[in-house]
Amino acid sequence: MKKFLILFVFFFGAFPMMTFSAQPPQIEVFDVTQGKVTKSIPMEDKNKEEALKLVKSADSLFPNLNPTPKTGFMVKVIFEPAQDIETKVLNQPVTQVIFIFPDAEKPYMLIFNEKDQPMFYYFSEDFAPFLEMLGMPN
Repeated sequence: MKKFLILFVFFFGAFPMMTFSAQPPQIEVFDVTQGKVTKSIPMEDKNKEEALKLVKSADSLFPNLNPTPKTGFMVKVIFEPAQDIETKVLNQPVTQVIFIFPDAEKPYMLIFNEKDQPMFYYFSEDFAPFLEMLGMPN
């Protein structure tokens, strides 16, 4: 549990929660192995729509105690304003999602609600179109 908390704090240090500029939010790609943001992409409607498709396909809770992968990448998307999501496992406004793509494992997502509470879910939607839009490998 201690390791999880340390990784959780590190993770949010790499992905700031608040943006203080007037610029629209950026989609950020974080390389787990390098431990840094490697790409920032301006948020566009088409990217937001694809991200929302993935969030709306939340179908089960992520069961592992340690959600931080050792390899792979993560993609952070901020929704301004919060998006109301209704699925069989999720029914609340979502302000931010971090899609986690570990190497050789099923991807999952970390969702934050309006109270900044973290929740981990698997999603069922095909993520290839989203990654293609971001210029990331499938």
